[in-house]
Amino acid sequence: MAIHIGLYWQNLRGLDSSRWWSFYYVAQPLLIIVIAMLPAGGEEKTFGLNFLGSAIISIIGEALGLWGNTRRAFLLGIFYLAILVSVFYIKVNTELFCEYLSQLLINGGFIVLIMVIFNKQLEERQKAEELAEKLESTNAKLAAYAARNESLTLQAERERMARELHDTLAQGVAGLILQLEALKAHQQSKNYENAEKIIAQALDRARNTLSESRAAIEDLRNENTDFKKTVERLIAQFEATGETKYELKIQLEDEKKLPQNIQHHARRVLHEALTNIQKHAQAEVASVSIVQSEKMLDVRIKDNGVGFSPDEIQEYGHFGLQGFQERAQLTNSQYKLISSPNEGTIIEFLFSLDEGESA
Repeated sequence: MAIHIGLYWQNLRGLDSSRWWSFYYVAQPLLIIVIAMLPAGGEEKTFGLNFLGSAIISIIGEALGLWGNTRRAFLLGIFYLAILVSVFYIKVNTELFCEYLSQLLINGGFIVLIMVIFNKQLEERQKAEELAEKLESTNAKLAAYAARNESLTLQAERERMARELHDTLAQGVAGLILQLEALKAHQQSKNYENAEKIIAQALDRARNTLSESRAAIEDLRNENTDFKKTVERLIAQFEATGETKYELKIQLEDEKKLPQNIQHHARRVLHEALTNIQKHAQAEVASVSIVQSEKMLDVRIKDNGVGFSPDEIQEYGHFGLQGFQERAQLTNSQYKLISSPNEGTIIEFLFSLDEGESA
């Protein structure tokens, strides 16, 4: 008995090795069998049977406590139960075997059932704790992602506003300056009829610039307008206020299939390109080609002006070219700039009608 109890105590110290388990699960059943088989008489005649039942139930409970509701604990329980039945069969008369065994199994079954339920609750509690830790970790990650997303959103909004203000206020004011210079020239030459036309066009441009600026600030940039008429009106305005002649080719299969954001970016690209031609190119002729296919919108602007070397253009102060690159990235489109001194300039955008930036 002392060795049997000592083995229990030693096992509870948490020894964990295959050699110890092999020794323990051989030694304990042998001790239980030896103690249960010891001869006794008088009042101690049933001691071996009582000890056998208690010891088997205890060691099954110990297995459930150590290994939980696992396959190993189940197999150990079957093994100990087989020992119990075998010893009972040897020690008890055949007539009393079923009676003794059923009583012991009923009493021991409740204890084993309580252990199984306890293990199940403990397992569920551990899962709940692990889930709570995962949720806490996930919430921390989500908070970090939210902060990062907010930062990126603010940065993108700053870039968008800088681009929109450049494409509205800067270009509009630049156009007004050119018109005012043309007006001054007509007044000096006493060409009052053309001067009045310039004044009317300047007023229209000022109103359009004000409207577009408000739309950009209020994020109402994708207003529903007739894209073809807008392009034709834009070409007419630049042709009337400058010396460059424009050739326009516009072929739209179905304007309704043009996303509003693609129309918006195409107008901005065209406006910036025409402004650059009027301010810098000194071109006699420029051509504008806008062709819609099933999945693409091809916008191509070409002039025969003085041209420039793109590699020598510094980024600072040239927000127009930077805006081209940003619009190409935003709309997943292909952007191409070809220019060289005295060879003119070609700007081409291939807008995807499937993957454009959402409005």
